[in-house]
Amino acid sequence: MSKIFAVEYHYVTDQDEAMAEVRPSHRAFNASLAERDLLLAAGPYVGTHDALIIVRAEDEAGALALLEEDPFQQAGYVTERVVREYNPVIGVLK
Repeated sequence: MSKIFAVEYHYVTDQDEAMAEVRPSHRAFNASLAERDLLLAAGPYVGTHDALIIVRAEDEAGALALLEEDPFQQAGYVTERVVREYNPVIGVLK
């Protein structure tokens, strides 16, 4: 049975224009995961160079592996990924 994981992305801070060029493929990648019910939510923290992605996986390693092919990750725009198991008990993500 899969679990839910929150993965924080910390992005580079000096590549805004280059990231903007890759963003459509990054969003298409996330949409493909969402279509398979593997990605529950994704989006940036407002006013930062960080984002939160909520995924379904068997374990932490699986959550990171699921996101390995993200174009932002592949292009080197993600400086750190922090993954934590998340246990929503109320709301639409449970």
